[in-house]
Amino acid sequence: MSLWRKPNRKWMLGIPIGGLLAFILGGAALSVFHFGMDYTNRNEFCYSCHIGMDTIVEEYQASPHFKNAQGVIAATCSDCHVPREFFAKIALKIGATADIYHKLTGDITLENFEAEHRPRLAAEVTQQFIENKSKQCRYCHSVDKMDFEAQGRTVARRHQMMESREQSCIDCHAGIAHHLPISLDSPETVPPEE
Repeated sequence: MSLWRKPNRKWMLGIPIGGLLAFILGGAALSVFHFGMDYTNRNEFCYSCHIGMDTIVEEYQASPHFKNAQGVIAATCSDCHVPREFFAKIALKIGATADIYHKLTGDITLENFEAEHRPRLAAEVTQQFIENKSKQCRYCHSVDKMDFEAQGRTVARRHQMMESREQSCIDCHAGIAHHLPISLDSPETVPPEE
């Protein structure tokens, strides 16, 4: 018996068929992945849990990030809360499955959200903004593009000095899209009544 023999023609046919199947399955998997990433970045997906969490959605819809005098296109939930970098986005979405699980199991409800969960979640998001120097804000807002003449004197000075003071947007604008949660140890975080 020889080590070299004529290849079986049926086996040779399996290579292109297997390649085609791998290509089709890979394309289908990529399509499902892309749809999932896109769907979970939509406001409707975010609202599916947060609409029942007291005022989260209502606060956002009353903020200048949703509707403003300039008619600037609204920032979506994912514009502020989801990183644009691929691996950071994947890590965040994997981590967020825990919150989805707790919502589905009823651990997070309208009754316990404000007192038990909102302060924790707000602290986590605030810490992320501090650590990344408000990177999500800077996707749309740039100090270099600001018209300081159109701003008040104090605001213009603060914007001009924020880099040298190692400050970021969150240092002054915390609570711009959502009110800061009521905290027992810091009652000043409650938004003023209008």
